Amino acid sequence: RKVVQVAFKPDWNRHRNAAPFKRNDQMLEALPIGVIVFPGSGISANLADKARKMGIPVWRFSEEGGA
Repeated sequence: RKVVQVAFKPDWNRHRNAAPFKRNDQMLEALPIGVIVFPGSGISANLADKARKMGIPVWRFSEEGGA
């Protein structure tokens, strides 16, 4: 499949509670070709909203197993 994976870890020491949101910003600065979002947190919803505003395609998956 040869899918490149790049890890983006939140910097808890530097950003405290904002760390996951800052990490989202770093991911989007890399200009991905798309974002896959799974349900469950405001952090992933934040990522989806920001990606959509940037014109990056967002694929949302529900608990039922479909897009």
